[in-house]
Amino acid sequence: MRRGTISRLEWKWWALGSVALILLTGVPYGLGWLMETPEYAFSGFFVAVEDGNNYLAAMYQGAAGRWRFYNPYTPEPHVGLFAYTLYLVLGKLARLADLPLALVLHLARAAAIPFLLLAVYRFVAHFTPWHAIRRLSWFLVAMGGGLGWLWVLAGGTFAPGAMPTDLWVPDASAFLTMLTFPHLVLAQASLLWLAISGLRLLHHPNASDWLGTALAALVLSLIHPYSPPILIGLLTLHWAWRGWRSGALAWQPWLRLGVASSTALPVLVHMLWVLQSDPVLRSWLEQNVVRSPHPLFYLLGFGLLCPLALVGLLQRALLRRHPDVSFVVLWVLLIPLLLYIPSNLQRRFLNGYQVPLVLMAVCGLVGLLDRIPPRWRSKVVLGFKTFSTLSNLMLLGGFIVLVVGRPPLVFNARAVLAAMDWLAARAEADAVVLAAYDTGNLLPTRALVRSFVGHGPQSVHAEVRREQVRAFFSGALSPEARRALLRDHHVRYIFYGPSERALGDVSPADLPDVRRIYHQDAVQIYEVCYGVPTCQWCVAPSHVSAGPLRVR
Repeated sequence: MRRGTISRLEWKWWALGSVALILLTGVPYGLGWLMETPEYAFSGFFVAVEDGNNYLAAMYQGAAGRWRFYNPYTPEPHVGLFAYTLYLVLGKLARLADLPLALVLHLARAAAIPFLLLAVYRFVAHFTPWHAIRRLSWFLVAMGGGLGWLWVLAGGTFAPGAMPTDLWVPDASAFLTMLTFPHLVLAQASLLWLAISGLRLLHHPNASDWLGTALAALVLSLIHPYSPPILIGLLTLHWAWRGWRSGALAWQPWLRLGVASSTALPVLVHMLWVLQSDPVLRSWLEQNVVRSPHPLFYLLGFGLLCPLALVGLLQRALLRRHPDVSFVVLWVLLIPLLLYIPSNLQRRFLNGYQVPLVLMAVCGLVGLLDRIPPRWRSKVVLGFKTFSTLSNLMLLGGFIVLVVGRPPLVFNARAVLAAMDWLAARAEADAVVLAAYDTGNLLPTRALVRSFVGHGPQSVHAEVRREQVRAFFSGALSPEARRALLRDHHVRYIFYGPSERALGDVSPADLPDVRRIYHQDAVQIYEVCYGVPTCQWCVAPSHVSAGPLRVR
């Protein structure tokens, strides 16, 4: 079989594998919804809950009719941003279908999984015609991890930034990506699609590769705007290396690649301009720190792939004659350097990196298998595949145990959700709400308001404001200072529920110009009137009414 051609049997294998991974990654979520009670509702997330709520907030904005994203986690006015486009569209679909936001998000995640798995298989098939190598590479990307399981069994610290990356960095693990959010799945798939379409376009111009390159570049720019420059740069370096080796550098292929991938430019220019010109969004960019951990955690996170990839780089017997092998080599060698350049986005450069690393590692493994007796080869491969899945199986089991325990944030009190829905039906758009950090993170998923604080990178001066909220509810601030805090940030509503009471026992009710407008099941909402003698609602309702925007 020729490189790049996928047989009918391989298509069936891909389809069965896609169904299996959709079901496997959906188990903890299905269990979460089954574990709901009359008092508590599943949030839809068991990992990165804070970020998950951010994506639901973007969906809520889309359901409300917006096409630009407005940061809902800071009180300062700012311009809209063409970001989170996928979630804005998903929000509109959720409203049309009258489905809960979290359910639509995970339906999208499940739908994106086959696209990623096809992109992985297409990438590997471009470089080798051997079915066994394709299937092994595909399996190691889809299910493989590193030595994180060994770290856990040895009693190592289990915390982001201080453990192997296969346990906490989705950009480094396709399985973890498929277990989390749809935009991460599409980002890796689009990156691989752009790589293969771009490589083919460099060799032979045709309509399908023009279209594939253009669409992949556009989608990738909308989801991961920092990925297209990296991938286009790798393609450019690969073509320059080929030209230098052959002594004849062709400019027409470069021009084709540049024109086809220029679909990413409008989004990249918009993002760069807005993030630099608007001080609120610039603060978001500065606070969005995803730096690399110690190199040891990368080595443990990729596990046996690293030494095997080194063997594959040294011999490259299976890929030596392929004209695009230098692209894989450049990708494998250059990304580790980018992971430690001065940048807040270091870990983001890992997007899709597992795939070329696995391909090179499989080449190294095959080279080593040639040196052992044939009767041992299948046993070695089976053992390697088994050890590669242990981290992901441990993660999946751990997440299932977590969901069964119904911890806070993963499960939310229905009384709190009902109060948020009540506010959603009455609050004006983008009204500022003062609440505890956890409440502020959840609130924009239920109402078109802005939280005083609620998301680490997106809330301006997040740590300072968390302390201000604590002081507001604990009594550490004088009444005059509390009023000044409300006035300076144009706070319109105060949410007072379980998280706020946990900060202190000082109710907002004792402040002048503050009126209670909601009181139900130990949750209260106050309106700040700023000297207006009669508030819009000064009588607490006797029951909770549902909001007009029925997206949950």
